[in-house]
Amino acid sequence: MKQIIHFDDHLMDKIIHLERECENLSKRLKDQFSNKFGSGQTLVIEMVRIRKCKIADYSELFEEDYESFIEIGIETEGDYFPNAHIPLWKCKFEWLQKIGYLTNRNGKEIESTLKELLNELIEDNVRERDK
Repeated sequence: MKQIIHFDDHLMDKIIHLERECENLSKRLKDQFSNKFGSGQTLVIEMVRIRKCKIADYSELFEEDYESFIEIGIETEGDYFPNAHIPLWKCKFEWLQKIGYLTNRNGKEIESTLKELLNELIEDNVRERDK
């Protein structure tokens, strides 16, 4: 992740675009991979925005403790088991200064990483079923 100390509208647009791209990517990959899991299991792929452990909005993008990431997990019989976490953007307050951390990956690289993680999750799931 690259460190950012200058916050402007161009950066905001770039982050919003990346988050929206990741929302669409998450939905598409969830549809593509959901059928590869057994009955009683639900694949969860979400682009999450939080601030101080609460759901956040775009308007809070440059606020302290804002964070966006993609989370992958499996829900089984009402229990959720997180598996992977891909950070996108994080805004913190360090040394009396606002500092942001933005992923170095573009949409294609994030998609590739997600597919690798999903294939590993499928392999693990198959191994567990075969035991």
